[in-house]
Amino acid sequence: MLAFIIAVIVSLEADFVQTKNVAMMNEPQVSTGHMSYRAPDYMQWSYKTPQPLIWEIDGEKSNVNPQIQKLLRMIMSSVAGGNTDDAKMQKESKRLFREVNITMDEKNQVAKRVELIEKNGDATVIEFHHTQVK
Repeated sequence: MLAFIIAVIVSLEADFVQTKNVAMMNEPQVSTGHMSYRAPDYMQWSYKTPQPLIWEIDGEKSNVNPQIQKLLRMIMSSVAGGNTDDAKMQKESKRLFREVNITMDEKNQVAKRVELIEKNGDATVIEFHHTQVK
């Protein structure tokens, strides 16, 4: 079933709000932006606020460090309805995070919220809005 969903999603566009709670900071860090996905392995993660920044993965090419690349690939798979039970993905997420929670949009079968809880307790929540699936 999930492999069928991946085959159907040709592209996906969404705005996002990313909220990072860090124990050493009094206020959460909030970023906004836009993400684009094109099957099978292209993603652009474009921050608009608090300052512009673009991360991009295009197949094996990337403009980000390996840690960010792994995180983006996990998000790419989950956002596009990928199999989050994949053993390789689970191993990588356990290495990077204490907990990863993904809430799916039942209508489109894509992620609408991703919660990443780091081993030190810091947490990042990414909520997707205005999602367009093709």
